[in-house]
Amino acid sequence: MYEIFYRTEVNIISLFALVWIIYRSKKIKDKQTRNIMFQRVISSAALLLFIDTILIFTNGKEGSFIYYLNWALNCIYLILNAVVAFTWEAYVRYYIRGIKRSSILLSRIFLIPLFIFLLFVVLSPFNKLIYYIDENNFFCKGPLYFLQIILTYGLFTMAGVVAFVSLLNKKNRPQYYHRYVIFFAFIFFPCLSGVSHLIFPEVKSIWQTISFGFLLVYVEFQFDLISRDALTNLNNRRAFDIKLSQMAAEQNDCSHTYIFMIDINFFKKINDKYGHLEGDTALIKTADILKKVLVQSNAFLCRYGGDEFAIIYNCTNEQAGDVRIKIYKEFEKEFQISDLPYRLSVSVGYAPINGKSKAEIAAAEKAADLNLYNEKAAMHLALEETEEYIKK
Repeated sequence: MYEIFYRTEVNIISLFALVWIIYRSKKIKDKQTRNIMFQRVISSAALLLFIDTILIFTNGKEGSFIYYLNWALNCIYLILNAVVAFTWEAYVRYYIRGIKRSSILLSRIFLIPLFIFLLFVVLSPFNKLIYYIDENNFFCKGPLYFLQIILTYGLFTMAGVVAFVSLLNKKNRPQYYHRYVIFFAFIFFPCLSGVSHLIFPEVKSIWQTISFGFLLVYVEFQFDLISRDALTNLNNRRAFDIKLSQMAAEQNDCSHTYIFMIDINFFKKINDKYGHLEGDTALIKTADILKKVLVQSNAFLCRYGGDEFAIIYNCTNEQAGDVRIKIYKEFEKEFQISDLPYRLSVSVGYAPINGKSKAEIAAAEKAADLNLYNEKAAMHLALEETEEYIKK
């Protein structure tokens, strides 16, 4: 009796958390692929926990209706076990590595054992290979039940391996999550639930434990929303200020750290002549070019506000000058091949952080902005003289 109460209580708490995540996620208008994939994982897991809660009260109960209900519910439950594991592995791999041909190919390969297992589950009422319901209405494992364990644990293990490798590889680690989120959500909670189930097979707490990982991902996702610019998908001004505050709090030597301030030339004229939608296009294109320039670096890039962008980059003075030249060259290259009805260009100013205090970091930000002002004045004068700032 105590076990039934315990399982029901834990299931309801976990289910409430997942339903709340689903409800809040539906309110978010951000329909990026990663968010849609996460919603699918959560929805499948919530349905799985709901069915598991019903099975607590139907398993071993008398009646022909209960007998057939047990067959149906256990069939759906086993299918959802595999589906949640498959969608979770795909979500983790997509979030860590992004869209790659190898990832798409891997998902298609994993679909083969998934479909085979689902076929065995659906046919179990006839051949009892995966599971069956005995004469006392109790769930029993079939001779091929181990396939469910291999498939589910195998997919979660694959996701954990991908996450673990990303922790070791600093360059390719996703910027969306902190290290602790990757460790706990993608590695610790799945491993904890798997090990506990292997040691105590009668204690069913796998999905309840993993639900904590789902909740952690959602909380981090909410933090991501307030720290990321929705239009350009860059860090926003808030994230920039936090980054500078962390640098000041850590009291590390910032003598080789530079702050770059970047501004789109004649952005107001682009907005006035071509409309705000085209202005949004200019902002997105600018963000993409800046990301392309900095792709091989550890630079912190953000949308500072309006048509301004900022970079925090640990480099030498010579490298800082090279970055500005690279940015100008990349925009010039884009100008030659772009079909935009205007010339998209930027002005770049930068300054070193001479010290490690909050005041010295703020002084560097102000100096970079002043350098940008002077650079912008010279750039505007040059563009106006050639009349290349609006029409090609």
